[in-house]
Amino acid sequence: MVRHLTVAAAVLLVLLSGCASADPDPGPSLVGTRGQLCDDRVDAAKAESVVDQAISGLREISTFKPGLRTGECALQGEDGGGLLTVQVVHDPKGAELAEELQKLSQTENYSGDKSSGVTGEDSTTTALVAVDARYYVRVLGLGGSSEQQRQAALELAHDIAARTLPLK
Repeated sequence: MVRHLTVAAAVLLVLLSGCASADPDPGPSLVGTRGQLCDDRVDAAKAESVVDQAISGLREISTFKPGLRTGECALQGEDGGGLLTVQVVHDPKGAELAEELQKLSQTENYSGDKSSGVTGEDSTTTALVAVDARYYVRVLGLGGSSEQQRQAALELAHDIAARTLPLK
């Protein structure tokens, strides 16, 4: 649990620093009523199901760029705490996803196979899904780990993978 929160905090810090260096006005944008987030990678309704709360008041920070596969996106509350992080990870040797799935498989509430998996513990839900042999999606939700939230995280990861597959 602490490790997941540390990873989420680190991802958010990377997102914030990455945005600051690439854009002179990197302020997070309010989600509002948009149906698609994170350069059209994340379906807002599915994201809301993962965190099990309304996301219209959250702020989005994203490094996704049109036409490119890799990137990260975080939805954060007013206090700056991240509630959802999604990443498309480049895995050139195809070994990182297998390693992460192996680690997840040793946790409580895990379900998965060779190309995807999901687990939840306390307030953290983690889902991993292969895009292809060299890329995968990681979804980290910090709003809970109920069965419905785990299923929503896995569905969101599959959806992001499908949206990412045609990109270069």
